[in-house]
Amino acid sequence: MTLVEKILLSLHTIAGAVWIGSVFMGAFIDTPAAEESVEKGKFPFKFIIGQGRRVFYSVYFGIFQLWATGILLLIVHPPLNSIEIRMMIGKFFFLFIMTAFTLYGTFITWPKIQLATDKEAYTLHKYYNYRAYGTFVSGILGLLLTLWFYLYKI
Repeated sequence: MTLVEKILLSLHTIAGAVWIGSVFMGAFIDTPAAEESVEKGKFPFKFIIGQGRRVFYSVYFGIFQLWATGILLLIVHPPLNSIEIRMMIGKFFFLFIMTAFTLYGTFITWPKIQLATDKEAYTLHKYYNYRAYGTFVSGILGLLLTLWFYLYKI
């Protein structure tokens, strides 16, 4: 593995960790804690929207950095056999799912939540969290494929 490949792989892995970590914190820790901190039936608008604004930068930095370093890694180390091609397709699939769920949440769900009633916000946020779980699982699977691909050179 060349020095350039090691640097790109490190940046790629860090971006994945930042994005996956941000989604994990928002979905598995912040949301349940915020819901416990308000009256039953009230949606924690201020907390959830504030958390979303703050996590926005790390998530979108992760998206940009993952796509950029992934493309550069493909240029530096293109797939050489059918197994590597299948792994690249798998990684692309997981990254696409992560990106699609994140963009949907940003441009569709968040504007609706900000204008919703408590009941509507809970419903919207429930499905938002399902997509966050999907983003998290896709990120972990993509990270595992990356590590498997680069550490064990199939």
